[in-house]
Amino acid sequence: MEKRNIGILASINWNSKKWADYATKKDIDNSKFAYVIEYERAHEDLNFGHEKFPIEKDGYYIGYTSMFNKLPSVTESKYVDIIFFKSHNHKTKKNYIVGFYAFPIIGDVLRKAIHDYFDEYNGGNFKSVPEHILLLKNPIEISNEINEKERYLPSGKLLGQQGFNYLTKENVFRILDKATQLNPEDKKLKSIKFKILKENN
Repeated sequence: MEKRNIGILASINWNSKKWADYATKKDIDNSKFAYVIEYERAHEDLNFGHEKFPIEKDGYYIGYTSMFNKLPSVTESKYVDIIFFKSHNHKTKKNYIVGFYAFPIIGDVLRKAIHDYFDEYNGGNFKSVPEHILLLKNPIEISNEINEKERYLPSGKLLGQQGFNYLTKENVFRILDKATQLNPEDKKLKSIKFKILKENN
C-alpha cells in the first residue's frame, strides 16, 4: 500500500508568460520538443490560465502535456492525487518543477467553454478544479544530480526515462515539503498538501 503511486511528474514546454498566454518566440525556438518547433505553438500554453480563462460547466479546468499522448496506465495511476509539471527554462538552462494539478481526472477531453483562444487550445488530457491547480511562485530546481540527494523520484529512476515518472507517497511529500519551504506564505499550497496527506494516511 505504501509503495502505490500517488503522483506523476510530467514535462511541459517552458512558457515565459506563466502558462497563461501564448509562449514567446524564444520559448518556441528553444523548446526541447520537436512538435513545438515544428508547429510553432505549445499546446500546454494555457495550463495555468485557470484564473484568466473560463472553466468548464462541470467546474474543471483542462490542461495538457504531450507526455500523456500515451495516457498513463489505469492500474499505475489509479491512486494518483497530484500531477507535477517540470519544464526546462531556456534562460537559466535548468529544469524546474513549476506547479501541479491536484486530484486530477486523467484522460483525453475536449473544451466546451467559450473563448477565442480555445479555437486553438481546444482540449487536453487531464483536468482539475481551479482550487486544486497551482503555479509555484518559487519553483523547485530539479536534475538527476539533485534527485540523488533529495529523492524526488523512486529509487533508481531518472527524469523522464519513459515520458513521465510515477511518484510514491514519499516522493510526493518530498516535493511538497520543498515547495512549502520555498513558498512559506502560500496558503493554497498548504491547504492542498494537507488534503493530499489526509487522503493518504
